[in-house]
Amino acid sequence: MLGTEAPGWTLQDGATWCMVTPALHTHRRQGWKLHVSAIASTAHHVLEAVTPILAEHRCAFKFASCPRVLIDLTGVRAPRAQSGKFLTVYPTDDDQLRELAQRLHEATIGLAGPAILSDRRYRPDSVVHYRYGSFTSARELNDEGFYEGQLLAPDGSFVPDKRNPWFSPPEWAVPPFEQSARNGGTGRPVLLAGRYLVREAIRHANRGGVYRAEDQRTGEAVLIKEARPHIGAGTSDGDARDWLRYEAHVLSKLAPLGVTPAVREVFESSGHVFLVEDLIEGTSLTEWSIDQATRNGARMPLELMWRLARDLTRLVAQAHAAGFVVRDLKPSNVMMTPRNEPVLIDLECAVELGAAVHVRGTAGFTAPEHLAAADGVKAGPEVDCFSIGATLLHTATGINPVLAEDTEPVRPVADRLAAIVGAAAPEHPALRALAPLVIGMTADVPDRWPLDKAVAFLSAKPDVAAVEAPALNGVANRLSRDGFAYLAETIDVNAEYLWPRGRGVPAGDPCNVQLGAGGVLAVLDRAVRTGAHPEVEPVLRSAAEWLGRRLTQPDRILPGLHFGRSGAVWALYDAARTLGDTALADQATAYALRIPLDWSNPDICHGLAGAGLAQVHLWWATGDRRFADRATECADRVLRLLENSASGVEWPLEHRRELAGCPSYGFGHGIAGVATFLLIAGRALDWPELVDIAASGGHALCAVAERDGELVLWPKGPGRTERMGLTLWCHGASGIGTFLIRLWQATGEQVFLDHAERAARVVHRDRWRHSPSTCHGVAGNAQLLLDVADATGEAQYRYWAEEAVVCLATRATRRADRLLVPDETLREVQASYQVGLSGALDFLLRLEYGGGRAWLPDFE
Repeated sequence: MLGTEAPGWTLQDGATWCMVTPALHTHRRQGWKLHVSAIASTAHHVLEAVTPILAEHRCAFKFASCPRVLIDLTGVRAPRAQSGKFLTVYPTDDDQLRELAQRLHEATIGLAGPAILSDRRYRPDSVVHYRYGSFTSARELNDEGFYEGQLLAPDGSFVPDKRNPWFSPPEWAVPPFEQSARNGGTGRPVLLAGRYLVREAIRHANRGGVYRAEDQRTGEAVLIKEARPHIGAGTSDGDARDWLRYEAHVLSKLAPLGVTPAVREVFESSGHVFLVEDLIEGTSLTEWSIDQATRNGARMPLELMWRLARDLTRLVAQAHAAGFVVRDLKPSNVMMTPRNEPVLIDLECAVELGAAVHVRGTAGFTAPEHLAAADGVKAGPEVDCFSIGATLLHTATGINPVLAEDTEPVRPVADRLAAIVGAAAPEHPALRALAPLVIGMTADVPDRWPLDKAVAFLSAKPDVAAVEAPALNGVANRLSRDGFAYLAETIDVNAEYLWPRGRGVPAGDPCNVQLGAGGVLAVLDRAVRTGAHPEVEPVLRSAAEWLGRRLTQPDRILPGLHFGRSGAVWALYDAARTLGDTALADQATAYALRIPLDWSNPDICHGLAGAGLAQVHLWWATGDRRFADRATECADRVLRLLENSASGVEWPLEHRRELAGCPSYGFGHGIAGVATFLLIAGRALDWPELVDIAASGGHALCAVAERDGELVLWPKGPGRTERMGLTLWCHGASGIGTFLIRLWQATGEQVFLDHAERAARVVHRDRWRHSPSTCHGVAGNAQLLLDVADATGEAQYRYWAEEAVVCLATRATRRADRLLVPDETLREVQASYQVGLSGALDFLLRLEYGGGRAWLPDFE
């Protein structure tokens, strides 16, 4: 396609993009560039049309490397700002941009492609678009610890290259076309089809928006769903517009039965299709189940669950009788009315019974054999039977039924779900009663229960006989052993990231604790120091040496403990000491003295409280007074930042207000984390006022807590009722309890122990609702249980921590005969500390061999 110019061109074929450059080409840093959109069925025509033109002008370009990539880029769940970008053109200047835009437009007239929301169309209905942005991979760590493209402003400063799902060039970028003057919008309400006044956007997605509107003719509230042209277009099967029209057809058949909302109207506007339907008042089954459980001690009432199971079974049976398979039944696709009656919504995946269809659905809720099938599979009623079982499991317990895939030999999904049901049922009466149904409905075909067997089961009275949780002897040791073997096998000292970065995880600092090598290094160091894992020492050495080299490369240095470099140098110093590498230890301390403290964020994860903890640790470890001075500076700066904060949490009037400027109550970003640093620094630096300020934060946290029997809950903040009931390390009971148990150890005040123990009870109670991770899940929450066990000597908390191992084990995936704890997505295994495998390994090591909490220089 490059014609006579082909010998002078270079083609780099990557996993996502194929880059094509002429000889001696040098990218500009930034400027106006062109994007050409396409769908899978037209992409080769677009490429054939534009390549000769680009070759003639010797202009560099890239395109999606295969149809699968393009299908993903134009999928209904694709990121809105990136969607539709099949081919990117990098003109040498704006004159070439203007000439190419016209010629490419002429060459692609009549070819289909979606609108690119981040760009502006060159002409109405053209597949050629343009935006201002980076041409090179120039990037820098932002304040959050992730890499983003940078634009050079005329004044010499750098600004982020923002990829918004709307046209948003920098103010100083001179528009290349006359028609590109910015439109600021009219500010007037949107009226669709001359009668539907949009009141609220419920959500935006790549497929289109969902809106709450008012019918101006009737005064009634309605729901409007939008489908954008060419979104979701694969190689066949139409696009989102066809699916929305088909959904309207399904609703027209099922609404008279009371299964779904009724259709009001389907209309088209500017190529977009809109479905107007009855607005079902109520909440999603997801929200309803959380609300019902919250009212009843985090346990779903058996009567409600039994009734829900009957109602869902009835609705699905009616859909089957009408000739349809729902395929995507899940809690977010069920609305619960104020009378606690379910209504099925979002039926775009519904198909006719027995029809050969393209595979669609949701992992964990759609039958696994259906999702694994090739397009053309016939969908039968057994697909929805699985969905009922998975939906009831989630609603009864909060358990997400998504499972990371095994490698060969693959365990049946039915067996893995049955193990989860068996382990969780003893503490969930509703699940105990429904266990035969859930296990039967999620069984493998042909053993899966049909609907009539489910109906017969639900016609009887529920049996809530007590059951015992299964024993998992030796599983903790296996999880540890297999986890370290995985880390040893997947380390790559020649890669940008020492361990593979998780799919969908933004590119961040490869050195940090959150997602990079620093957190994994700390766990390897703990494993070697236990003496139980001598096989890990070579991996520890390789990781430490890699991190030492990587820290010498130019990069922005952020101060935070988890997203910055403070945790990385902490881990590097400790590993160097374990390895007896004096030079590497000296490198770590020298780097720690370079970490910037002139910073605007006071928190643990990204800010100065986290940096201060690392400085305290290094002072104790080295005796170098400079670290004490820097810890003092961190404390001063934190207090000044909070004093000057324009906002903050709601604060009880009777307590000192130094910490009232925190944006939330939790550990990762709020009061609990900042106060923990001040508490530890106050004791380490012999600065009693810091301890007093920390204590005032503890009293404030106790004052805003909401007691629930022997438990206690906190809001996320800043308000006292905002997102009440989180139980995580970063936000909620786990992180707040982490602070309060240490505050009790420092002050002896009983109120702090009472609240810490109540926090421990609530994280144990809710362990099945969470992922296995440290930041947002079981591993991090179980660390609080060990904290309280160590502080109080009470064996109950250690026993509860051991029970958390069951959550990790039943979630584990088998990879090459290894049992591995998945990351917080539950879909894959990645090494990182806060959201991946290493955080779970850290908990398992501490449970087995003791020792302090990572990243907290407790009162040594």
